Amino acid sequence: MTVSLPRRPTGRDEIRTAVLAAAARHFAAHGTSASLRDIADDARVNVGLIHRHFGNKDELLKAVLGAQTTAGAALVPTTLDPAIAVRHIFEQSKDSSYIRTLAWLLLADERAEQFQDHYPTIDALRRKLRTEEQQLGLLASFAIIYGWAVFGDQLLVAFDQKEHNRDYVTSRLGDLLQQLVATGIPGSSD
Repeated sequence: MTVSLPRRPTGRDEIRTAVLAAAARHFAAHGTSASLRDIADDARVNVGLIHRHFGNKDELLKAVLGAQTTAGAALVPTTLDPAIAVRHIFEQSKDSSYIRTLAWLLLADERAEQFQDHYPTIDALRRKLRTEEQQLGLLASFAIIYGWAVFGDQLLVAFDQKEHNRDYVTSRLGDLLQQLVATGIPGSSD
């Protein structure tokens, strides 16, 4: 029995899309120690095409983070209420290769700002908030989002919340984040 492999990407856009998707998976799993050869194999392209389309590994990492921040920022304008937007971001964060990649960079003592110096999703949300209390609520929300994306599974185990409770816990934490952004952290403007 012959197993057919997915076809190799052709053309600039297909190659870039395949490489960005593969690189996002590998950087999230291995940080900057991810191998360009493994990324190329996963994307079904040769390493030379990565160099041609992206340059070196640092430039590929910047492109991956840039693509991911653009995708996150696109969610904000479609949702008028920033509290609801934060809830949606949280609900989508479980498999966030973006957050995991940032965690690897910081744990490796890499200067994350050399790879990303702007945060369009957070900036777009901040512009929609009126008070310092809400700004701090947003900051607290992103601390939870980032922590949950990296440590959620471990925390479920630590708190005896089996995997079948993940949806319930995620929903309740989403309620909390939505409230944090909507009302802010009381007394923070004193």
